[in-house]
Order: sequence, then structure tokens, then C-alpha cells
Amino acid sequence: MNLSCSVVQDLIVLFQENTVSEETRRDIRAHLKECRECRRVYREYSYLNHEEVVRTKEPENVRELQFAEIAARLRKNRNWYFLVVSTGFALGIGVAVMATRAILKGEK
Repeated sequence: MNLSCSVVQDLIVLFQENTVSEETRRDIRAHLKECRECRRVYREYSYLNHEEVVRTKEPENVRELQFAEIAARLRKNRNWYFLVVSTGFALGIGVAVMATRAILKGEK
């Protein structure tokens, strides 16, 4: 059976989920071997579907969930994290310099 591009693209989701008959599966595979555009759509869907599975994977326990949330927030706010750390470091150096000056001033 020859399938049109629109039919194959409509069936890609079912093909990925392995819910089509073996005959339809063979026809889709044959079409994907021949059609560059449908292969692109299939690869794009596969990539997006894989990303969604990775994003929605549930941790096995609460501790992993908490760690995953913290890690995601740190990755998302990495720039803020570096800003806070560098500001704290600069303030620490400033306080150390001022304390050293005060100590040295007191010795004279």
C-alpha cells in the first residue's frame, strides 16, 4: 500500500508508540526510506518526544525530587548564582582590606 505524506505524518505518533499494525508499520517504514520530508518530520518528532520523556521522568524518591528541583533551579539561575557568589567574595575582600587598614592605623 502506498501512503501519502500527510497520512504518514499523521501516523508518526502512533508509529513511535508502536500502536499501528505490522502491515501499516511496514508501509510507513517503506515510505520513510523514500521520502526525505517525512524522515525529517519523523526525526524532529522523535527528538521532541525524547526531550519530553527526559523532562517528565519522575525521580524514584523524594530526596531525588528535591535534588532535581534544586539542580534545575541552579541551572536556570546560574547567572544569579555567580553574581551572588562574586558579590559576596568582593564584599569579603573589602571587609578584610578595611579591617587590615584599621589594624595598621592603630599600630602607628
